[in-house]
Amino acid sequence: MPQTVDRELRRRQLTEATAREIARVGLASVRLRDVAGSAGWTTGTLTYYFADKRQLLLATFRSRTELAHAYFEAAAAGGGSLVRAKMEAVLPLDAERLLNWKVWLAFWGAAVGDAELAAEQEHRYDVFRKGLAEAVTRDQETGLLARGHSADVVARHLATLLDGVAVQAVFAPEQWPQVEQRRVVEGYLQALDASHPAITGGSCSVVIKGDDR
Repeated sequence: MPQTVDRELRRRQLTEATAREIARVGLASVRLRDVAGSAGWTTGTLTYYFADKRQLLLATFRSRTELAHAYFEAAAAGGGSLVRAKMEAVLPLDAERLLNWKVWLAFWGAAVGDAELAAEQEHRYDVFRKGLAEAVTRDQETGLLARGHSADVVARHLATLLDGVAVQAVFAPEQWPQVEQRRVVEGYLQALDASHPAITGGSCSVVIKGDDR
C-alpha cells in the first residue's frame, strides 16, 4: 500500500509541474527534461511514471479536470446552490483555477486535427454539461432556480457563458477580477426568474442584469 500511495503522489507532482510548464511555454514547447528538472528529478525518473510525453500531457489535462471537480465538491459541501458551486469550481478565481484554464486552452488548440485529443475534449465537455444539468435540476427542485426551464438547455447556456468569461479572464485578468466574473454569471442566473420567458431549445430570451454589489 505505501508504494501505491507514493506512486500516485509522484504522478500528481509531475502533472502539477507539467501544468506549470504548459502555462509557461505552451503545449508544443514542453520538454520532459524541463518538467523533470522543475520537479527536482531526472528525465529517467519521469519516464518511470509516464511512458512518453503524450501520456504525461494527457494525464495533466485530466488532472486539471479532477482538480476542478474537487473544487466543486468542496463548494457543494457547504450547502446552497449546486449551480453556483459549479461556477466557483470552474471560473479562474485564483491562481490554481487560472492554471486549469491555461492548460485546458492549450489542449483545445492541440485537439484541432488530433482525433484522440478531440475525443478527450468531447468527453470532458459531455461530463461537464451533464453535471451542470443535474445541478440545475437540483436547484430547481429546491427552489434556488426558477422552474419551467429546460435543465439541459440552461446547462448548455451556462457552459458557454462560463467558457466565455474564463477565456477573457485568462487574457485580460485586470478587466475580469473575481467580482466581475461572478457578476456576469450571477446576472444570468438571476434572469432565470419566473417573470422572464422560459428558455426553450430553440431560443433564449434572457436579459443579463447589472449588479453593483
